[in-house]
Amino acid sequence: MSRIVLHERNRPYVVKVGDKEVHICGCGLSDNKPYCDGHHMKTVDEGQGIFLYDKNGNRVEVNSFYDNP
Repeated sequence: MSRIVLHERNRPYVVKVGDKEVHICGCGLSDNKPYCDGHHMKTVDEGQGIFLYDKNGNRVEVNSFYDNP
């Protein structure tokens, strides 16, 4: 089954485990999920909008066919 998964963060989740920190991917682009590998740096200049990333890291903005009220 196909599905769209929305990732609304451009930074990882930081989880403390004992005296260590674990960084969990929040952007959905990491090649080492569930751990962050720094790919979120591609998302810092997105601004407002909806974007898709292909497997090569190329970004495409998704535009609505409907006018916003």
